[in-house]
Parts: sequence; structure tokens; C-alpha cells
Amino acid sequence: MTVFELGPALAAHERAVAERVQRRASVSHTVITRAVADAFVARAATLRTDADRAELLDWLAQICAGYGDVAALREVVEALPDALASSLFELTGEALPAAPLDALARDVRLVVERAWRPLVRHARAHLDEVDARIDALVMRLESRDPLSSEHSRAVAAWCSRISRRLGLDAHEVTFATRCGLLHDVGKALTPLEVLNAPRGLSEAEWKIMRAHAAAGERLVRGIPELRTFAPAVRSHHERLDGRGYPDGLPASAIPLTARIVAVADCFNAMIGRRPYRLPMQPTRALEELVRNRGSQFDPEIVDAMVAVVDG
Repeated sequence: MTVFELGPALAAHERAVAERVQRRASVSHTVITRAVADAFVARAATLRTDADRAELLDWLAQICAGYGDVAALREVVEALPDALASSLFELTGEALPAAPLDALARDVRLVVERAWRPLVRHARAHLDEVDARIDALVMRLESRDPLSSEHSRAVAAWCSRISRRLGLDAHEVTFATRCGLLHDVGKALTPLEVLNAPRGLSEAEWKIMRAHAAAGERLVRGIPELRTFAPAVRSHHERLDGRGYPDGLPASAIPLTARIVAVADCFNAMIGRRPYRLPMQPTRALEELVRNRGSQFDPEIVDAMVAVVDG
């Protein structure tokens, strides 16, 4: 798809979308982050061709170069495509096409990576702090439920392998891996009698269990170094057909990384041990992923998972 048309969907809702994008993308509501969010939405509303997209990316590169000393700006810029998709869906119920949105998000991350590359020492220190914060949350989960932390580490490994199979760059692979580690941290707040129930859950217990996605988002968003991972943590149980939770988002309104985590999470849950059932054979688990390909799971990511497992 060479034409990326957002204009018709945004035309009547640009102001309201911009306000939501500010809230979703901005880790710090400064004058600069608000202005960048507003301008991004306005420019997105004019996208029609690849040339328009190139012009948008060139503008972002200039913003990154001009405001490289604004610590929050990198996370804000990287969050803009997903925030745009989710915000428009909230307002109109209209889901944007996933493939061009994913391509735009990858382009934006590449622009950011190039712009901040000269700040390697600072970036390395930041990443070290990110890993330390992630480790602290995973250890908190492990102290309450070792099985969930073991599952999270396995999901992170699957996310890494899936991302590489999809052809994502090193930065995106690392990002997806960290999202896999963090996806279930909200279960640190789930009652143990629900987490470790030796049987199927009742409807009331399922409601408590499903709350872990939003709880995890709150935990992650409360740590400045980890806020960029919050959307994937919140949305890893969303479905392409809009029947997931906690927000019922469809297709492109679900961040790409959340779609990767969803496949890795479900596969590892099926092949892993649970208090109430025996592990499923990997071939059977893959059959379940394929059966739900296109309704629950992103088809391209399911195909990557199958290729990874089949070797």
C-alpha cells in the first residue's frame, strides 16, 4: 500500500484527536510535547502519498534535532502513531489500516534512533536504568507468583524471536522483548487465590484476573523510565476482532508490540504448566494460533510464530 490516507477520518475530529493524543503520548505535558502532538495530528490529516509521509518524517527529524535536550520528547514522538490510532478509534469507532500504521511507526522509531544516536553515552545509561526498573517489577511479581515471572521471561524470549523473524530492527526487537517481560506485572496485584486457583475460574474471578492488564499499565506508567511500554502492557489481551480487553480495540488500534506479545503470551501459556491443566503439545498450540489467525491474532505474527517454532 503506497497511499496512506488519514485525512478523511481525521478531518472532522482533528482537535479532539489531538487532545487525546496529547494525553496518551505525553509523559510530560510541556509546551513542546503538546505542540509536537498537535502538529503531528495536523500533518497526519494531510497524508495522501509516500511523498507526504517522507515530508512528515523529515519534519520529525528536524524536531528531534532541534529539541534533543528535551528528555521526554523521544518517548512522546515514538508513541505518536499508536496514540493517533487509538484516539481516533475512541472517537469514531473507525479502525485505521494496520499495515501502513505499522510502517509509519517503524519509520518514526528509525527517525528517533538516528536523531539520538550521537547521545550514545546518555542513551546507554538510560537503558541500564530501564533494565533495572524492569528487573525490579519482574522480581516483585516473582516474589508473589514464581510461575507468572517464569512465564514472563519465556514470553520475552518468544517476543525476541518473533520480532527478528518479522524483520524488525534491533531497537524494535529489544523493545518487544522488554514488553514481553513486563506484560504480566499487573498480576503482582491479583489475589493469589485467583492466580493459583486449581480449577477453571468463575466469571467473577475472570473479571478480577482480566484487571491485571490495566493494573500493569498503571504500574509501568508510574515509573518514568518505563512509560513507553505502557500501551503494550495494557493492550496485550486485545483481539483483532475487537472482542478483547480492557478496551475492545480492533486491529490497527492495537500497538504492533502488543500484537506480538499477544501471540507469544498465548503460545507460551498453552505449552506451559498451569495449576488446573497439563501442558499442551507445541504442535497443538500452533494449531490453536492458526485457528484464531485473523480474528484474535495478527496473521503475519502467527505466521512468524509458526516459522520460529518449526525452525
